[in-house]
Amino acid sequence: MSEITNAEAAHAELDQASEEFRELVTGLSSKEWNRKSNNAAWTNGQLCWHIAFTASGGTLRVARLRQNKDMKPPGPLMAVLNVVSLWLVRIRSRGATPDSVLAFFEDRLSMTRGVIDTVADDEWANGGVFLGEPMTVGSSFGFLRQHVSEHAAEMRRD
Repeated sequence: MSEITNAEAAHAELDQASEEFRELVTGLSSKEWNRKSNNAAWTNGQLCWHIAFTASGGTLRVARLRQNKDMKPPGPLMAVLNVVSLWLVRIRSRGATPDSVLAFFEDRLSMTRGVIDTVADDEWANGGVFLGEPMTVGSSFGFLRQHVSEHAAEMRRD
């Protein structure tokens, strides 16, 4: 992916992430939706809910990166956060359907989209290390599409 250096490119990247997520969710049969994924923690449907939940993550990333600040919690805290995330998804995704997850995704994505137009021209290249991954403000808008791809590979299909 090329570096994102303006609002137009950031919006285009999120449009692509949204399209890929919609294709992923609508491509699952009801049997596949409830099937255990190759991610040991969740079913395919829970994995989709997890992706939708993280669609608003751009707000926190951009807030830190535009100030050239890292977000590197210590290892023990990351372990706790991972367990909390696992259970949050399992509990909050109960009763989720493909339609409800798509609506949830778009709602969360609108939060990230709202941040794009607040980025000043001289902030797109600002950056740091966010949860172990070096990134800039611009490249952070590519995170969601990477996240969709990563978890799409973990889906178990018929």
